[in-house]
Amino acid sequence: MALDHDQFNQLLSEAQAHADRAASENNPQHYQQAFEFSLKAMRLLAEESGNWRDAVVRATEEFQGDEGI
Repeated sequence: MALDHDQFNQLLSEAQAHADRAASENNPQHYQQAFEFSLKAMRLLAEESGNWRDAVVRATEEFQGDEGI
């Protein structure tokens, strides 16, 4: 699965918007929302990182003929 760049950028934009609003309004709820959108973006990156790792392991095993080791 490839990283959905549009979704990732949307999450970062939402986080930035809530952070800006939190700063201008001094409202802790917006800080919380900014943090939650940031976490969602980080989870997307972490998932993609795991997918790449799995793909490299499979490719290495196929190249070396070590499937299942």
